[in-house]
Amino acid sequence: MSELDPEVLNGVIALLVEVQGDWEFDGEIGAQTRFVADLGLESLEIVVLSTMVQQQYGKLPFPAFFDEIGQRAEAERDVSVAELVNFVSANRLTTAHEV
Repeated sequence: MSELDPEVLNGVIALLVEVQGDWEFDGEIGAQTRFVADLGLESLEIVVLSTMVQQQYGKLPFPAFFDEIGQRAEAERDVSVAELVNFVSANRLTTAHEV
């Protein structure tokens, strides 16, 4: 795993903690927390989360991200907080240069 941007990691975790009460999860959220296996999120909740992330970090290429995840073997489709943080970190820099 590459080094995570601590600012983005803290921001994503803060978003998750903010809405954590809506889910049946009361554990600690960290970089290795997975959205489906650990948090029990369903697809609509993941879409809502992606919208929240974009409100904080700007427009991101989530369709391509979700497409890449969909290409994986079914057992490997769950996304960790770290994976989302890496996606946001890589793409917010790209997006900022396109503006």
